[in-house]
Amino acid sequence: MDKISITICLFFCLGVSAQLKLVDPVFLGANLNNTTLMASGVPADSELQFALSIINTSTQTYTLKCKRTEVDVMAGTENITCWDTCAPLLVAGDFETMIVGEVGIEYVEVIAPNDTATSFLARYKPKNLDGCSLFLYEFFDVANPNVILARVHGRFTHNISTSCTASLITKNDLEFSMYPNPTNNQLTFNTNDRNLFFQISDLQGRRVVNKTELVNGKRLDLGFLHSGVYFVSVLKNGIVLKTERLVVKY
Repeated sequence: MDKISITICLFFCLGVSAQLKLVDPVFLGANLNNTTLMASGVPADSELQFALSIINTSTQTYTLKCKRTEVDVMAGTENITCWDTCAPLLVAGDFETMIVGEVGIEYVEVIAPNDTATSFLARYKPKNLDGCSLFLYEFFDVANPNVILARVHGRFTHNISTSCTASLITKNDLEFSMYPNPTNNQLTFNTNDRNLFFQISDLQGRRVVNKTELVNGKRLDLGFLHSGVYFVSVLKNGIVLKTERLVVKY
């Protein structure tokens, strides 16, 4: 594999509780929480990757899970996310949003105060394609899954002759909410934006509601869903702008 250069691009992000510190395992120092890490190579590279060490800066022990979201990922590429252990290889589009793990198992890392987890590794295979992809990785405690403790974007570039279109979409100017949550059969969206679409996936990444136009104030009947946790993704121009957790409870 050719040498991969990694750069850091800072961006502002809301809704993240600073209880974890993300650092480069080799060049310890700067907190990489709320940044975009870039792994660069060429289409012929067998794999691009970057690693993170996660430091628990709080006074409590966390049992952490990692949620991986395809923000803008090139078709035909492959990806693997390691968290405690490496999950099975996925083809772009198989699971747009998922808790890192395998069928029936969600991987966890237990981190005591001031302790460090070193198992996170984002792996990406260009498959001789010219382009780039953008992922989002978020970490949360199983006891409070609605609070994101840390997040980082991963941008993999392997373009030579084509321009790279995958870019970080600013989420702060998107006004979106849904209610009630938890819900038992209906869901209503509230937004000031137009030309939005949504889709809903379960914890295994299976699409239970395909891409559908998002209409402000329209009620969605969810009576066909079983009780459980789902992810609602909001899209514009084919790019995921926001993903929120939805609880269905009967």
